[in-house]
Amino acid sequence: MVEMNVGNVLVVDDAHDNLRLLSTLLKRGGLVPRPVDSGKKAFEVAVVDPPDLVLLDIQMPEMSGFEVCQRFMQDERLQNIPIIFISGYQGTDDKVKAFQAGGVDYVSKPFQEQEVLARVWAHIHLKKLREELVYHNKQLEEIVTKQVEIITASQMATIFALAKLAESRDKGTGQHFERVRIFTKKLALQMREMGLYEDILTPSFIDNLYQAACLHDIGKVGVPDAILLKPGKVTPVEYEEIKKHSIYGADTLAEVLKYFPENQFLQMGVELARYHHEKWDGTGYPEGLVGKDIPLSARIIALADYYDALTSIRCYREAFSHEETIQMIYRESGRHFDPDVVKAFRLLDKEFKRIRQEIQD
Repeated sequence: MVEMNVGNVLVVDDAHDNLRLLSTLLKRGGLVPRPVDSGKKAFEVAVVDPPDLVLLDIQMPEMSGFEVCQRFMQDERLQNIPIIFISGYQGTDDKVKAFQAGGVDYVSKPFQEQEVLARVWAHIHLKKLREELVYHNKQLEEIVTKQVEIITASQMATIFALAKLAESRDKGTGQHFERVRIFTKKLALQMREMGLYEDILTPSFIDNLYQAACLHDIGKVGVPDAILLKPGKVTPVEYEEIKKHSIYGADTLAEVLKYFPENQFLQMGVELARYHHEKWDGTGYPEGLVGKDIPLSARIIALADYYDALTSIRCYREAFSHEETIQMIYRESGRHFDPDVVKAFRLLDKEFKRIRQEIQD
């Protein structure tokens, strides 16, 4: 908590008589004066031990009061210290310049003791109140941040559990969930390193992409077991039912998003769930989007998902080798996949192979 100590006032005036007069006046008012006779000295002592307030003469040699004030305003350590200008001139111009320079008040010579003390104490109290407000706001921000982190962690754990549940229903997917997350992040980072989509592939975007990748198949929860767990190839009708998982997943996440409309993780999850089966040439589903009409997040995860699916065993086929899979991906550049994503994959294919071998089903 900010303490209310006796006011510490830096008095700056090149006239020693004025310094003595103001110092005596401030002491009688219960304040602690620190007199200096130049702008340079004022800045030097203020940096070492910032005062609660500055009484600053305008007309001084070497550095005017306006210049001293501007230097205070430009220094983060001093810019919040209130400055009251003092001057023997009664003209409006100086008063206007004083406020424009950053001063909070203006006192004219000859000094009226009660006026000076009233103005000084008023601005010291305002400064203390501002400091109290900043302190309490900071405390509140820390409390809110901590609570948000707790809530976010809880939400993430719940969503991950649901995603894992969806994955567990498909016995053939094993560690697909985890590998696809890693592959997706690797591709995004590589594309950024290549200078591709740098305005989109920010650290925040990539982190959300990595976290939300687990949601791409969450809609499989809505596919009947008889179809999803069928031991063998599905019929065309059954395949149409499976294709609906992208809609089921996106619609479910979109309902949650209504309650947290600013949640970028959920926004990303909706995109991935709905569009991860779209193809660059427009032959994908559910909307048949073409090229860059497909969200970048979905174009990236499409390749990661495809690679992992082909290199995994399915009940109706053996796994394809890494070498077979990368050749199929290369052939699908510009058809199934965004050519830019394939360019990034070409630089990562050995890394994909290593990850696939390390994270087994």
